[in-house]
Amino acid sequence: MTEGGERRGRQKTFPRRIALKDGRVATIRLMVRRDKDKLLRFFRGIPEEERIFLRDDVTRPETIEAWARDLDYRTVLPIVAEIEGRIVADATLHRRPYGWMQHVAEVRIVVDPSIRGKGLGHALLAEILDIARTWGMEILVSELTPEQKAAIRLVKSVGFKREASLRRHVKDLSGTPRDLLVLTRRLADE
Repeated sequence: MTEGGERRGRQKTFPRRIALKDGRVATIRLMVRRDKDKLLRFFRGIPEEERIFLRDDVTRPETIEAWARDLDYRTVLPIVAEIEGRIVADATLHRRPYGWMQHVAEVRIVVDPSIRGKGLGHALLAEILDIARTWGMEILVSELTPEQKAAIRLVKSVGFKREASLRRHVKDLSGTPRDLLVLTRRLADE
């Protein structure tokens, strides 16, 4: 998929506008390199008690700069949602284009707490699911810690099921060991 929204198969165009339950309108689109400052502001606005469970330290400018520099829509497709020019959510679809897991993609999503419960997370996941189907993905995976209750509820609400629990498998950003929950949605069975 290109920045303009082109891809093989069915066309999906970005940007798109989504009406939220509170009447506001969010624009969803592909992340582009020039979004790095907005994205850094977004992640720094996520409460520390939630950021601690994210895979990367998203408060570090070099983390976001690396994402922008290494942007490759064939392997990681980042979608952002904006309201009035401010990024309020980030959803990504990660895949390996070759090898024994080329049919599997990982889903990650972060929504600003002030926007939760308004339908934006569901809308972003619907986009991700549609793109995953277009890419021919058979299995979607979401890896979360038990403490990420809002994210767990969100992915379960769109059909993800708990597949495994790995005890003390990951360390949060403070170095504390945490359990890892693996949730999946099997698109091939649909």
